[in-house]
Amino acid sequence: MLGFGLTVAAIGMGVVFVELIFLVFVINAITAAAKSIEGKKTPAVVEPVKREEVPAAAVRADEDQDEIIAVISAVAAYLGQSGTTVKAIRRLSGVPAPVWSAAGRLETMNLRQL
Repeated sequence: MLGFGLTVAAIGMGVVFVELIFLVFVINAITAAAKSIEGKKTPAVVEPVKREEVPAAAVRADEDQDEIIAVISAVAAYLGQSGTTVKAIRRLSGVPAPVWSAAGRLETMNLRQL
């Protein structure tokens, strides 16, 4: 009885490994075909897009700090941190951030304004 179980297990594992090896060959063939098709295409010339330069740390002077504090407090309360009190919000000075990162954050904040 034990011999029959081991035989079935060996046949099953053998079939699985043969199928996995077959899949490796199929994936390699598809990759090679895709590279050959992609290599035949002529690359299109893309002109660079001219964009307005966005200052890295542009902050509106008319921002209402009380409104920002209220929004952050509401988010903290929504997340279940009801004992948290936001008293002030300060920008961290000396924290290096890439210009593209700061510009992306600024763009995202500007897009979410009503």
